[in-house]
Amino acid sequence: MVEFVDLNHAQELDAFVTAHEWCHYMQTSLWGRVKKDWGWHGIICRDEKGNIRGSLAFLQHNIHHTDTCMLYAPRGPIFDHEDFAVFEELIAAARELAKKQKAYLIRIDPMFEEGSQAFLDETARLGFSCNAASDYSLFQPRMTYVTDLDGLTAETLETIYHRTRRYHIHLAERKGTTVRLGGVDDLPEFSRMMAQTGEKNGFTPRSTQYFADFLTGLGDAAKLWIAEQEGKPIGAAISAELGSRMWYMYGCSDREYPNERQNELIQYKMQLHAIETGRRWFDFRGVEGYPVEENPKYGLHRYKQGFGAQFHAYVGQLDLITRPVMAKLVSTMMHLKK
Repeated sequence: MVEFVDLNHAQELDAFVTAHEWCHYMQTSLWGRVKKDWGWHGIICRDEKGNIRGSLAFLQHNIHHTDTCMLYAPRGPIFDHEDFAVFEELIAAARELAKKQKAYLIRIDPMFEEGSQAFLDETARLGFSCNAASDYSLFQPRMTYVTDLDGLTAETLETIYHRTRRYHIHLAERKGTTVRLGGVDDLPEFSRMMAQTGEKNGFTPRSTQYFADFLTGLGDAAKLWIAEQEGKPIGAAISAELGSRMWYMYGCSDREYPNERQNELIQYKMQLHAIETGRRWFDFRGVEGYPVEENPKYGLHRYKQGFGAQFHAYVGQLDLITRPVMAKLVSTMMHLKK
């Protein structure tokens, strides 16, 4: 039995996702409130007694100059990974929603580990194709690093770190760096440092308004961390947290302070917070490629490994074409736009 919910009637869906083993904040109505320029749809799957067995939250992106859209479920659906009957029921409901909204594409990217062949076989049977790119071309990074905090305390957290990481954290503290929680009023400084980080690393940062929407839309589930020396911000990060998980989302630093190790201190403080609030998993988010020395991006792998994090690779981005002719038209339009 399935039902459809909107942003204002998603309390049960949010509670189910929060309590689930595979919880993700992007699969709650909170993310719909952040992505205000997208539509939001929730699907709930219940058993005969009315208990929720699975959920699926979609963002709807309308395609300009057409009567179609894309339905995208970041890190969804949420269900017990052995229960493919629930998965099939959720996808059937997604097809129904796609027909109603005239969507040409249903896109999902759940947290199934790479090599989950039974799941891949099931998605192929239902008509999905899989994109297993190992770079940042997918909507969500396929590769990530996650630290298991189970059994750790504030006193034992550093024992899982590499000695270099421990040294840098204490070096930052000896230099007088402190970390505090910030708010929307701190975003101009955050954006200033993010612009510097983007220039250094060759990416275009998101707008200050986007980060404001992130903090206000997620509410208590989002945190802005500010590293300071003598009251001057020299580094910052934004995190998200829900249920048993916490995610490092965005980070930046002041290029005038390149050797203060402020970002490592922020990572340490965020993980302490995760332990104190009962989270089990700390997700460092994306990396490119596999953790092999031949990988030109291996330095970022080693950095995250230094915090005791383990490498994970998910199955990838799964697409189900629901309007083939329209899908070809949209693809042509996007190609011409590029």
